[in-house]
Amino acid sequence: MNTHPKLSLIGALLIFLIIEILSFNGVFFPIVNQLSFLILVLITLGLSLYKLEYGLLIVLAELLIGSLGHLFYLNIGNYQLAIRIALWSILMLVFTGQLLKQLIFQKAPSTYLQSLRKFSGWKIIGILFIFILIGVVNGFWRQHNPFIIFSDVNAWFYFLLIFPAIIVYGQHQSAVLRRLRFVFLSGTLFLSLETLFLLFVFTHHLALRPDIYFWLRRTISGEITPTLTGWPRIFIQSQSFSAIAFFFVLWFQAWHFKFKQFFQTRNLLSLGLAALFLSTLLLSFSRSFWFGFVGALVFSLILICFRWGWKKIVKIGIWLLTVSILSLSFIYLISAWPYWQTKSANFDQSILKRTTSNSGAAIASRWALLPILTRAIKQQPLLGQGFGSTITYFSHDPRVLQKNPTGRYTTYAFEWGYLSIWLKIGFLGLLAYLWFLLKLVIDSLGLAKKTTNYLFYALPTGIIFLALTHTFTPYLNHPLGIGFLVISSCLIWPNRVY
Repeated sequence: MNTHPKLSLIGALLIFLIIEILSFNGVFFPIVNQLSFLILVLITLGLSLYKLEYGLLIVLAELLIGSLGHLFYLNIGNYQLAIRIALWSILMLVFTGQLLKQLIFQKAPSTYLQSLRKFSGWKIIGILFIFILIGVVNGFWRQHNPFIIFSDVNAWFYFLLIFPAIIVYGQHQSAVLRRLRFVFLSGTLFLSLETLFLLFVFTHHLALRPDIYFWLRRTISGEITPTLTGWPRIFIQSQSFSAIAFFFVLWFQAWHFKFKQFFQTRNLLSLGLAALFLSTLLLSFSRSFWFGFVGALVFSLILICFRWGWKKIVKIGIWLLTVSILSLSFIYLISAWPYWQTKSANFDQSILKRTTSNSGAAIASRWALLPILTRAIKQQPLLGQGFGSTITYFSHDPRVLQKNPTGRYTTYAFEWGYLSIWLKIGFLGLLAYLWFLLKLVIDSLGLAKKTTNYLFYALPTGIIFLALTHTFTPYLNHPLGIGFLVISSCLIWPNRVY
């Protein structure tokens, strides 16, 4: 990988493409889905047994391109086992088996156990774990539906990924971190290229469009819906990583950008990557993403100003302007090529209407849910009502109306992210989570002052983005957000050295 990084990147993109093609065909040919599922599970098992790091990288790569984790699935009776749960389970079983093997057969102290003991973040993560456990017990004590309790809490199980992640990343080995960066870069780059491909398909009305739409809906991998002007909204849940990747490039440039090096290869590559990530964010038409992005960008600019002063702000401002122009160019060129086949002039109108309009089924449903959710929280404000608690309200979502014309809808999953956490694990549990996030940000910024590593500015910026996005779209109680927090914890809180 170090000898031929470009070839390795192309290879990784091809692997992701093959996986997506298999997932697409698996929707129409169940045998392809089942075989792909089993092969991925066996590969993950074999690589995890060979080296725990490789299994963890597969699990993380699935997060980057898998959205809600259903690219492949296995029907077991009435239960549909998603590939994300299967890969996570394989990794955790291998880790647990290796830990037990060390404890039983090694005469010397277990290396895994020593690494876990040295991790410096256990106190604050342990407090959060206690409230998650209370939420589970509370759910059973209140006699919520056991199946709903499991469906509600299973995303939180992703926090257990902290155990193998500490083993792999707790020591901050350079080669290991380099492979992690490679997987993150290739995954987010593939996601951006996929978004632009979908833009081409749906702006050019290709014959493959209905099948792709069916695949996205069937695997819950994304949503393609028309905006008020007819422009396609291409929303993929994993696009949150595109925004985070943008800030990694931004902070890399904050450290290294110089005007005299503007046309050097490294700077041009950074410009291209940042533009791709920004175009993905724009094409998502997600106001939650945009809200989180603007907040994280302001946070970044304030930190840049404090560290380097206004001159650096001006330089970064010019860099951001260049990235924005290049990003819009990507969007218009992809949608308009060849120029005589399609119109692309209404993208800017779509952006404007999306940011200024207060109408729409999603917003209406959120506001309809808010007072009912607030009343439910007031019933048990401190410890919450436990996992599996549901709320019934009248939704404006077309998918709900299709099933029930009255709009009456009962669910355990809510768009108001922080209120959802409050309802399930109480105000004390919410405080524990917020303290966990704040401590990560503060400690990372503390490391940034002591080192010359841009990573410790990029990580808290990504956390700020997720924290703001979670206000309106839940990510902090979902594997997509939890996965990033787990890896960030290992990078920000390294193992203590005695």
